[in-house]
Amino acid sequence: MIHIILFGPPGCGKGTQAKIIAAKFGLSHLSTGMIFRNHMKRKTNLGKLASFYINKGILVPDMMTTNMLNIEIQKHFCAKGIIYDGYPRTRNQILSLEKTLKKFVLGTINIIFYFSIQKNLIIDRLLKRGKTSHRNDDTNIKTVKKRIEEYNKETALIWNSDPKWKNNIIKLNASLSVEKISVFIEKEIKNLLKKN
Repeated sequence: MIHIILFGPPGCGKGTQAKIIAAKFGLSHLSTGMIFRNHMKRKTNLGKLASFYINKGILVPDMMTTNMLNIEIQKHFCAKGIIYDGYPRTRNQILSLEKTLKKFVLGTINIIFYFSIQKNLIIDRLLKRGKTSHRNDDTNIKTVKKRIEEYNKETALIWNSDPKWKNNIIKLNASLSVEKISVFIEKEIKNLLKKN
């Protein structure tokens, strides 16, 4: 089973690419944001708790995110692989994911695609997305800036803390077109599948 992580700031195109790759290679797509928003829509207890953090532009606490994701992973034991979109976002979440994969003998993290993009482009994209998706955390400029600040403070450097990830990280220019990025990602995944 392969495990692919799409990593980068909010609005860099991770969700779009995750959908394309999942369909192309028959992989499961796990997006913590989508799962949380689904809970928020259904007004579950988890949804109510999550909306408190998400609407403020801050990360949902590790414990909540990790517990939720572990439940989701267990639904995909028969998948060829999983694409993680927006997870892990903290060092603790990396450790937790590793622990879960080891516990259920699901393999290890294979590739971390690092989406690199300029801040002004992200702000533009998020505000545009907010108009079409009506997501609270995308429509408010203050929340958008808070999310980027939170990403830079909490998330941007999480993979640098352990040198073992150095060879798994593949940097890509997230300001390129959707097509160019997906062709680049596809090539890397095909290489990975050949090795496995």
